[in-house]
Amino acid sequence: MSGARLPSLDDLVAHVQARASVDEQPQLTQLRIAIEIGLELSGSGDALVERFVSEARAAGLSWAQIGEQFGTSKQAAQKRYGPEPVYEGGWPGRWSPRAHDALNRAGEEARRLGHDYVGTEHALLALLATEAGLAAHVLADLGVTREGMLATSCMKPGSPTQPQEDCLGVMPRLKQALEHACRIADRLGAGTADTQHVLAGVVAVPGAMAIEILKRLGVRVEDVRAALAAELDVEPDRLAVARRRRRRLLAKAS
Repeated sequence: MSGARLPSLDDLVAHVQARASVDEQPQLTQLRIAIEIGLELSGSGDALVERFVSEARAAGLSWAQIGEQFGTSKQAAQKRYGPEPVYEGGWPGRWSPRAHDALNRAGEEARRLGHDYVGTEHALLALLATEAGLAAHVLADLGVTREGMLATSCMKPGSPTQPQEDCLGVMPRLKQALEHACRIADRLGAGTADTQHVLAGVVAVPGAMAIEILKRLGVRVEDVRAALAAELDVEPDRLAVARRRRRRLLAKAS
């Protein structure tokens, strides 16, 4: 990593202890901080692997080859990291005509790039191109352009030898983003989710490819959220989604 190294367990322990050193209940605070960091590391790890699985597929590698790297079958690798089939009835959720058009356009963008899946990067490209959409206005004001997005290495075209699927699949992080979009729309009292809600949902997904693209274009998640909030006249935290903690039930031994 060009001189950098990943933090060791001791580094992480020291970080947790430093953040909780002045707390009245350091053990409880340390546990909370450790859980938060653990979830963040887990999410980042999944996003890292999913990104390079997507790049491997775009380069023409088979699921059998990818599964071999994991030491599993191609079916197991595809189930864990592959896109889910698009729903027969279309995009689930209550979408405005503009948002529905953007989601359909995301699939078209994926096909144009030779990809057999639809991810947050394709949704971001589609939102930028959706005329009269608030998301397109916000992205343009932040300096995001189609040319800039396509110039990043995140938007590499697929291999010419890779067969095009009749039905594209939805990547897990796009599915999560759309769930967030509907939740944010409900919170704001909107009857249907519009392009601004889709954009808010996309930037609410840690590790999303769209966030990496925006970062490379000099745009932070906070910038997008603040710009959307200003247009909607709401507080930025109304457009955020709280991360759900994983809970385990501990059974007492009888």
